[in-house]
This record gives sequence, C-alpha cells and structure tokens, in this order.
Amino acid sequence: MVDKKGVFRTLEALIAIFITFMFLAFYLPQQREQARPEAPQGILSGLRDNEEFRNCAIQKNSTCINQSIEKNLEDKYDFKFNLSEDPNAAPPTLPQKRVYANSVFIAGNMTNSTSLVVRLYFWAKS
Repeated sequence: MVDKKGVFRTLEALIAIFITFMFLAFYLPQQREQARPEAPQGILSGLRDNEEFRNCAIQKNSTCINQSIEKNLEDKYDFKFNLSEDPNAAPPTLPQKRVYANSVFIAGNMTNSTSLVVRLYFWAKS
C-alpha cells in the first residue's frame, strides 16, 4: 500500500510539471508577441499617388510635405522627413526610441524631370 502512494505522488508531480511547461510554452510567447507595437503600414505609399504631395515634393516645399504627412499619420506619432536627390543620404538626428521608416521615390513630372527620395522617420510620442 505504501508503494502505491509513492507511485501516485510521483505521477501527480509529473502531471504538475507537464501542465506547468504547457502553460509556459503557450501562454508566455503570446504575451511577448502582443506587447510589440505595430507600425502603421504604407504611409508614403498612399501619398505617392497624391498629386498635391508629389508637387510639394518636386517643389521641395517642406511646409506642404509636413502638412500632407500630418494628415495621413496618426496623432500618436512624431516624425521627421528627409527629402533628397541622393538615395544614400544620411538620416536626420533621430530620438533614442524605436523609429520606423518609410520611403518613396518620386520621378518628377512632364515639365520637371527630377528624381527625389522622400524618407519618413516616425516614432511613438512619449
């Protein structure tokens, strides 16, 4: 009778360990995945087809570009943009946070055959 109690206690301990590992294997990784913030996708891809934004970029009008981005980017983000003809241009000074980046290449129009790269850097407001 004493040996049966020992076997059942050992079996009970093994089942408890198994349940604990199953909890750790399924529950904890899901918590980490949910905690990662998702960046909004395609901010500049929507503006790429906007004729007003394209004209602002071709004219290198920073105020107009700034307003267009503010309209399309959620209020919970701060941003900076870089407008240059050099595709390898250095980014502006950015904060020590998780920074997301989007870029779009603008090839000009019929009267102005310039090629520009608009890069958008954005991050969550504090």
